[in-house]
Amino acid sequence: MNKKLKFKLLLGISSVMIVTISALYFYLYQSHRDIQSEAAAFEISVSELGKNFATDAVSSSATYADQTITIYGKVTALDLNQNIITLDDKLIALTSNDEIDKVNKGDLVKLKGRFIGYDELFEELRMDQCIVED
Repeated sequence: MNKKLKFKLLLGISSVMIVTISALYFYLYQSHRDIQSEAAAFEISVSELGKNFATDAVSSSATYADQTITIYGKVTALDLNQNIITLDDKLIALTSNDEIDKVNKGDLVKLKGRFIGYDELFEELRMDQCIVED
């Protein structure tokens, strides 16, 4: 092989490696979603969402999974150590210290957050990154 061919081959391989590494970096280290600033795709009650999953879990999962939703119901339990609010004994919502301090057991609240999914074994709906809306 002559020097010119070796140089072109080395340049081509280097270019492909740089593009591949850059693509992987930007794919793996995407910016995080800001659920608080996103508009809710759905507004629904806990009981209605529970009925949707009881009727057709596959279709409901496709509709609501990883969506920002606003959901409302009655606070039935609070876990201050893990920042968990339970609505209507069906929805487990993870929140921050500041948000959990805004509610009391028995309150009717509206939460906005990311819907994670439905646990068929415990028949629980799950959300995270929740904030209490006024």
